Amino acid sequence: MISVILPVRDEPGINDFLDQVYKALSPYQVDQCEVIVVMGDKEKLHTPIFGRPNLKVVTSYADSLERSILMGLSFARGQKIVVLDADGSHLPEQIPEFIHALDTYDLVVGSRYVQGSSFSYSFTRRFVSWCFKTFMKIIGTRLTDPMSGYFGLRKEILKNIKFKPYTWKTGLEIERKSPNILTTDIPIKFSQRDVGESKASARVGVKIIRDMLVEVIYN
Repeated sequence: MISVILPVRDEPGINDFLDQVYKALSPYQVDQCEVIVVMGDKEKLHTPIFGRPNLKVVTSYADSLERSILMGLSFARGQKIVVLDADGSHLPEQIPEFIHALDTYDLVVGSRYVQGSSFSYSFTRRFVSWCFKTFMKIIGTRLTDPMSGYFGLRKEILKNIKFKPYTWKTGLEIERKSPNILTTDIPIKFSQRDVGESKASARVGVKIIRDMLVEVIYN
């Protein structure tokens, strides 16, 4: 079975995005796919979500992106799981690429830094992303884009991970705490979100770096 997890907070275009997700899943049997929308408890827009086959909508309390993703993983029934943002920055049409790659790999991460990718963002955001990527390379990540929020995994690898969520970077935490799994990057087309406001901030960036330093020092 295939599970697609969408952590959502204040996304007014969620229904249009879900249409794109279901279109991407159309090559697969309906009863072999599920979509899990995880709403944060700080939701302000309360956009009604229209019913669809095998769609589950759950609420994540103590709202944060990493907690929402972990809750989605807890509900997922699929052996192949794909996680992506619902703000338009990640293209649902690429979901089948992740599903196919999971035939071979345990963790598949969408990268903005490999051949065939595209990255539409401001110079400042590009620079911050580059700094984080360089820092993580120094401390040993195998990923070319450790900040990516678009990733797929085989559910079986989760049983060996003791999660202590990194701020925003669940895919990176899985990779860091699973040294023996097979990983790969695939190119993604990444762009500015279509609607709403970004939840990213300089404070979040500093917290991510702090989490990584703590991980290196105490583990």
